[in-house]
Amino acid sequence: MQEVNFDSKELIESEINNKKKFKKLRNWYSSLSQNQKYTLWFSSIIILIILIGIISFLVIILRPNSAINASNTSIKTTPLYTKVKLPPQKKYTDPLDGVQLNSQTNLNRPALAVMIENSITARPQSGLNSADLVYEAQVEGSITRFMAVFLANTPSMIGPIRSARLYYISWAQGLGALYTHWGGNIYALEKLKTDNIPNIDAIFTPGSDQTCSNSVSIVFCRLDTRYAPHNGYGNTQNIWNLGQQQGLFSNLTLGKNITPYQFSNTPKTKDLGKSGSSINIFFDQGVIPYDVSWIYNQSTNSYTRYNGGSKQYDALTNQPLTAKNVVVLYVNGHTTSYPGEGTTEAAAPIWILNTVGSGNAYIFENGQEIQATWNKSSDNSRMMFTTQSGSPVTFQRGEIWFEVIEPQTGSFTYTPAT
Repeated sequence: MQEVNFDSKELIESEINNKKKFKKLRNWYSSLSQNQKYTLWFSSIIILIILIGIISFLVIILRPNSAINASNTSIKTTPLYTKVKLPPQKKYTDPLDGVQLNSQTNLNRPALAVMIENSITARPQSGLNSADLVYEAQVEGSITRFMAVFLANTPSMIGPIRSARLYYISWAQGLGALYTHWGGNIYALEKLKTDNIPNIDAIFTPGSDQTCSNSVSIVFCRLDTRYAPHNGYGNTQNIWNLGQQQGLFSNLTLGKNITPYQFSNTPKTKDLGKSGSSINIFFDQGVIPYDVSWIYNQSTNSYTRYNGGSKQYDALTNQPLTAKNVVVLYVNGHTTSYPGEGTTEAAAPIWILNTVGSGNAYIFENGQEIQATWNKSSDNSRMMFTTQSGSPVTFQRGEIWFEVIEPQTGSFTYTPAT
């Protein structure tokens, strides 16, 4: 085996030359000024960065297409997080006006039907915009009166509350409602007593003559800014509570069991009528303070109420009275002589309307008119509506106003917007 000599002359000379070169380089670097050294290092870093950039660019350009596609596919199919799809919140439908709610709490109680005055001195009334349904018909002296029906909403103040009438009682019975009033004529009071209809009369409710205040315990009270009998008001929650305490709920149909109307979803704009169409109602020809107009507004898809030529407001919210649906129906009736003692009403001919039966009706919704027929088979059944083809009328979700006209004394006109 041949021995390798690491100390050969060539290797030694090479070593010496390398050391000399390094020494020269070191001496050259040492001879540089401080600014020159900084410039040298900065230039070196810039050159290094440029070289790295060039190399990276060449790698991307020259990389095979298959590698690029594989990289993109990996990004698209590998999500950074997993979406959790939440179940839709369950909705509960108000059987009176079709409004969809997040809770069914208020739908398990009976409806509350309250008599509200509409004489000139009673305006503006409180709580009407919170009602699910409102029935308006003529009483004595060409004056109209409301029966506001509440279920989903609980306004803190409603009124002025006035006396009972037979035909309103029948409409309340068909809704399984707790009928609320402040006295009444003798025919109405006798029916409430004889038929054992669950009702609350403010006259016989303790504390009803006290002045209205912010107390949450008040059921009925007198508003000191108005004079009697136009100053009787009530708190809806406390009226419901009183009815339950008196055991009246057991004889009533709970709200969830009321025969519901059919309701449609929000219509498209192209299916709506034009703003400005008007429904003009004359309860007693020539008595202008009680003439009613409803003017359609396409942007809100609702009707705004005018009474006696002026826009009518809700005193509780200071907002105009509006409705999604206006129903005009003809109901035959007559007047009867004043029966004598036992009533809280002044002596005057008393109106009687035939609420059981059928007749012509005109449904106004979406700025359009639907000709229909109303039918009510008994006091305890709800008034239902069918189209001319015999199918049930489909209402819009929202407040419904029923304008009840006696054909011998009243009429209405409808003017579509052009």
